[in-house]
Amino acid sequence: MQSTERISTKLGKFAPSLTLALKSVVRHRRAEGLPVYDFGLGETRGELHPAIRAAGEKAFREGRTMYADPAGTPELRRAVIDWLGLADHYGPENVVITTGAKQALFNVFLATCNPADCVLFDAAPWVSYQPLAVAAYAFPVAVLPLEGHSNYLKVSPADLERNLAARPHTRLFLLNNPCNPTGQLYSAAEVESLLRVCCRYGVYMVLDRLYWRIVYEAGGYPEPPIDDETRPWLLQVDGMSKNFRSTGGMRIGWSVGPDDVTKAMINLQSHYTSGPAVPDQAAAVAALTHDYDPEMVHDLRRKRDLLRLHAEGMPHVEIWPTPASFYSFWNVAGCLGKRTPSGETIAGADDVSRYLLEEAGVVTASGRAFLQEGFLRLSFTTSDEDIVQGMAAAHEALGRLI
Repeated sequence: MQSTERISTKLGKFAPSLTLALKSVVRHRRAEGLPVYDFGLGETRGELHPAIRAAGEKAFREGRTMYADPAGTPELRRAVIDWLGLADHYGPENVVITTGAKQALFNVFLATCNPADCVLFDAAPWVSYQPLAVAAYAFPVAVLPLEGHSNYLKVSPADLERNLAARPHTRLFLLNNPCNPTGQLYSAAEVESLLRVCCRYGVYMVLDRLYWRIVYEAGGYPEPPIDDETRPWLLQVDGMSKNFRSTGGMRIGWSVGPDDVTKAMINLQSHYTSGPAVPDQAAAVAALTHDYDPEMVHDLRRKRDLLRLHAEGMPHVEIWPTPASFYSFWNVAGCLGKRTPSGETIAGADDVSRYLLEEAGVVTASGRAFLQEGFLRLSFTTSDEDIVQGMAAAHEALGRLI
């Protein structure tokens, strides 16, 4: 048997997560004493809220380390409903607590898709969407807007209908709102229009709302309508990792959806994880039941504005607005075809990202990982010092391209 035959074909179709790999890049450069300005992994930072820490510690001290309901503890399932403001539409029985939002998405794919069913994503899908779909034997397709970049890659109802009509075996449309990597925010009207299209075609709309608290626009998060038409077809996914400081490693996520899909996912989860760690669920209850402190969101808005100020006039780059999330999305098509000081030609986004890393110590995520060649994603959850000095270093490096 050849070595390539020892691993399943489906796993050979995707690479390790680029965004998680960037954390290793930062660690290695720092260990070697090299300059590094970290705009890579989208990870919240800062002091963990004392109530979250205390609740996890208390659960350990009280010996709450035994198996729990595979759907999640009753306390956390109720807290999720209240956190999302869904008590008028769902009960705890519609919630599944998962080992991070990634598992919630994987549960959805496994529970709703048959082999070779099509799943549709928005135009710049987050790096793990495709691997999760492929691992569930589904066929992933990104919905590309006909109008190109004029609408910052947001999918219109016409774009979605065109794809649904062409792909009758589509089972779901996955929308990330706010969007990682582009930082865009679909309005309430846009979300409803897309959801109604899904209902008409009888496909699920999966709303990945992981950044829903990090909205800088007036009016806050654009909630989807829940009524007799939409309720059977709407699934919402959320988790701890983005809306609180330093909670990514807790690995707590959840889904909220219709009765039959939720029951199927609980059945599935009972066999392959038995549910997340109980102390982490206790910590999540403390997070969701305390009044939400918008301090982090205010700080991120300030960092967004700081980056924009110091990135002004960045050579060969168009910087998109960031109405939500904590990402700055850069169109670097103007860099393509140019030569570095050492004479190498910049052929794609990977080359731009590598050049900024090697020449300036600026860590970015190539848009190719999000199926968008010619773009870079920068996370501004880093320090103010990294933002100011990193933008200066990037400006100098890109200015040397000829």
